[in-house]
Amino acid sequence: MKKQIFIIPVVLGVILLFSAPSCYYDVESVIYPDTGTSTCDTASAKFAAFVSPLMVSKCATSGCHNANTASAGVNLDGYTSIKNYITKSKSVFFGSINHSSGFSAMPKGGSKFSSCDINKLQIWVNAGMLYN
Repeated sequence: MKKQIFIIPVVLGVILLFSAPSCYYDVESVIYPDTGTSTCDTASAKFAAFVSPLMVSKCATSGCHNANTASAGVNLDGYTSIKNYITKSKSVFFGSINHSSGFSAMPKGGSKFSSCDINKLQIWVNAGMLYN
């Protein structure tokens, strides 16, 4: 009788252990929300140091807005393409990256850019979108 009492909790424990989900997908912006308490280095709002790496990693990826695929006709691969698109469609660009109502949220299926990144993009645009 003592063996059965010991085996039942062990079997139930093993069943619970293997039935618990072992994989999940965390969204960085949910786990570490931008509370506005961190400092934003707006001095780095330059094309080569900030804009280009951000666009390459978040927008101009394969199947999205690179020169080869240009999803929805939007190419954000390189200085001239980025500048031309923002000049022509500034409200759409900022509406999309801000996930504003009425705009297609970008990056598609990804989390919204941090407020610091959006702020630095706005600073770069307001400064004349220099190739710096």
